[in-house]
Amino acid sequence: MSIYIIPDIDHIPDCMAFSTENHLGWEFNDFMYSDILDNKEETMRMINQYLTSGMPEARSLHGAFLDVTVHSSDEKIREISDLRIRQSLAAAKALQCQKVVFHTNCIPNYYDQFYCDNWVRKNADYWTAKAERQPATEFLMENMFDMTPYLLLRMAEEMNAVSNFGICLDYAHSEVFGAGEGSSGKFIRSLAPYIKHIHLNDCDLRHDLHLSVGEGKLNWDQFAELYGEFLNGVSILIEVNGIEKQKRSLDFLRELFARRGLTI
Repeated sequence: MSIYIIPDIDHIPDCMAFSTENHLGWEFNDFMYSDILDNKEETMRMINQYLTSGMPEARSLHGAFLDVTVHSSDEKIREISDLRIRQSLAAAKALQCQKVVFHTNCIPNYYDQFYCDNWVRKNADYWTAKAERQPATEFLMENMFDMTPYLLLRMAEEMNAVSNFGICLDYAHSEVFGAGEGSSGKFIRSLAPYIKHIHLNDCDLRHDLHLSVGEGKLNWDQFAELYGEFLNGVSILIEVNGIEKQKRSLDFLRELFARRGLTI
């Protein structure tokens, strides 16, 4: 499996040394916010800093997600959402990323049939068009406030023929925002055929805290069991900031997986 970390633009040499030693890819988190995306000079400065400092071969980028709703009934909101996505994709292209992650941004606990049907149709149409225009890029949709895997599953089934589309499972999100204790298991079992990337961090089961893996209350034995059964080989992002937290997370995952005969 491929393991990714979030690079720190202020400590690129340290990140590169850690990544090289452990064969890790990078997932850029610098280009998801509007104040960066709208500052072309700063965006290019950051991109050039990465390009000239050296990077691992495996690269991904987390795209804009705050208030990005391509399924909105408001044309102006759809326009600005599309702008943020195009800006994110431009940064991903400049950094030669193979994967780009976006969020579902559906309204939680609102399962009106018209809303659900509209969400699936508009998202499927929008992301199919994007994926067809950039066949070398893997487009990944991440669960955020989703209480169930229902909408993501419908969307993935609708886009089954789009080979460069898949789901990014956020394990903490599926437990914190999911409906009912142990909802993460339901997310994995339901979405497994379409999951192509995973975000891992830990939490207190109530808040999305991005703790080091193994330092919160998530059920990691369950995750390892389900990973081995349904997701073996799927890439993983250790979604915590700072090399020390990343090291602790990587050590924890290695021990966790080794107990089940899996190597990372």
